[in-house]
Amino acid sequence: MSGGVSAAGDRSVAAGGDIGWVHTGDRVTALPPEALAPVVCPPGLVNVPRRAAHFVGRGEEGALLDEESETVVISGLGGVGKSSLAARWALRQAAHRNPVWWITAESRADVDAGLAGLAAAMQPALIDVLPQEALRERALQWLSAHDGWLLVLDNVTDPADVAGLLARAGRGRIVVTSRTTDAWYGIGRVLTLPVLPAGEAVELFTRVATHAGPRDTTGAERLCETLGQLPLAVEIAAAYCGRTATSPLAYLAELGRSGGLGNAEEAVARALRVTLNGLSATVPYAAGMLRLLGWFAPDRIPVMLLPPFPGVREALGELAAHSMITLHEDGSVSVHRLVQAVARRPAPGDGHGRQGVIGRSRSLAETAFGVAAPLDSDDPAHWETWRVLLPHVEAHLRCTDPAGDGEALLPVLAAAGAYLSLNGLYEEAADVYERALAGCERLLGPDDPATLGLRGALAETLASAGRADEAIDAAAAVVRRMTEVLGADDRDTFRARSCLAKAHVKAGLVHRAVALQESMLMDMVRVLGAKDRETLLACSELAGIYRALNLTRDAVALGAYAAAEMSVVLGEEDLDTLITRINLAGLYAGAGVTDRARADFAELLTVCVRLLGDDHPYTVHVREALDAPWQDDA
Repeated sequence: MSGGVSAAGDRSVAAGGDIGWVHTGDRVTALPPEALAPVVCPPGLVNVPRRAAHFVGRGEEGALLDEESETVVISGLGGVGKSSLAARWALRQAAHRNPVWWITAESRADVDAGLAGLAAAMQPALIDVLPQEALRERALQWLSAHDGWLLVLDNVTDPADVAGLLARAGRGRIVVTSRTTDAWYGIGRVLTLPVLPAGEAVELFTRVATHAGPRDTTGAERLCETLGQLPLAVEIAAAYCGRTATSPLAYLAELGRSGGLGNAEEAVARALRVTLNGLSATVPYAAGMLRLLGWFAPDRIPVMLLPPFPGVREALGELAAHSMITLHEDGSVSVHRLVQAVARRPAPGDGHGRQGVIGRSRSLAETAFGVAAPLDSDDPAHWETWRVLLPHVEAHLRCTDPAGDGEALLPVLAAAGAYLSLNGLYEEAADVYERALAGCERLLGPDDPATLGLRGALAETLASAGRADEAIDAAAAVVRRMTEVLGADDRDTFRARSCLAKAHVKAGLVHRAVALQESMLMDMVRVLGAKDRETLLACSELAGIYRALNLTRDAVALGAYAAAEMSVVLGEEDLDTLITRINLAGLYAGAGVTDRARADFAELLTVCVRLLGDDHPYTVHVREALDAPWQDDA
């Protein structure tokens, strides 16, 4: 870990190379010049998963969707075809609606991510510039000001998660799918989707089973009835019968041996067991791959989470051929939620501990996260990767017991918490940090540096979330424990003390924050020396706190000292030096020294473009500062 620089004043930039758990400061970004024009949605913007190649019936429900002008909520059992109906209908709307956008909406975080994805699709130049919170807001503003669009909010579990979106985006068309049938009063019309009628279930079975050629369909009526005429279970059974030339009567016999109850989930479970038992002899990875896929979000599981073992693509191909997964052009995989739920259940005779096949598949999923996730999630170069991964991390946390988290998952959770905090999702970040902290305490011990570091990250996030009393208490506890374990003069203890000062700033207790930071800085000079990197970073942080207290002259003087010393000690092109200089230019602007601020920002823009690139957040921040209204007062 290394220290970071917090910037507390206007036009300030949070600084630090490897910020670690003390990632602080208010991150300021700006749009690149080409994105400053009003948002224009490109024509033909469609994001809808391809589902149900063999779609049967639902004509009456489709007609209702055509006729209704308000929000429609498609509800029903898992596996009954809610998402398939919504996807098929949405794709037909693409001819006269734009955009047509699909959002997985199992949680509020999913909804926010989906809206951010829409904004990024409309303005790709923003992908590595604005955090998710800002992208989400741009999408909401656009939706509220335009009509002719369609959103599908898939698998909403709590209407409160989409209430804000529904309240603001009233000029287009919204379709919701949900297993929840109540709680929608006053929100939209509820369309309850039943299982298929007997004749349509047999038609679906026949279409799927005979897709590649003639097959014996004797007994299809009895098989569909046994499976409860649930479309998902019928399609899985039909795909296996068609692929292996197994008759419905033979499949029925296997179902009888699998036992089980007669509810919807058990119907799918029984069909899956029969199919996987048949596949295991020829495609050994098939069952294992399906279990692995069960630990991620259901939609668009990216290639980076799939193991690079020989035979994996063959196994995925067979699972797709048997209607258990959907393969996409980019190599990603989608799985029905009910199939995932069944895949996470121990099969009869499987162990229930971490050594059972279910436990091993969960461990493999956590290892996949560890390989795929960039741990420096504050780097804009990795934001797109985190936008892809985060829904899968959150889904994994929802469907797993924290007591089973493995050590490979802990750094991933720490990085996810940092990414969420960076995007202003402080409550969500606090939840993830708390989960990671519990794992660290259990596996590494309460006094491990990683555990103590997570406590610091959680304290700072609580402060940013407005939970000031909790933040100060948590940060003070970290300082006490680090002092006891590591000693008062340890670098990590100094970082914890800095975190405590920042928690006071966030809580509005700036006078106390000044006293804490000044005391810490004196100790750092004594122990580390006046020219140590972290001592100079602490000086820059204190300058920001002075600015928050309107001690403008002291802020400028201390900021100028830190920037000058860092230029000599670390070099002009060191990132911490660069950002300290950016913060100093902001201090000059706030103090009314506009000529000096303008000259510094102009010089810094050239340096930022050369070192970081034209679209780096620090570069665009400096560019924005040069165009800021304060220049008009010069």
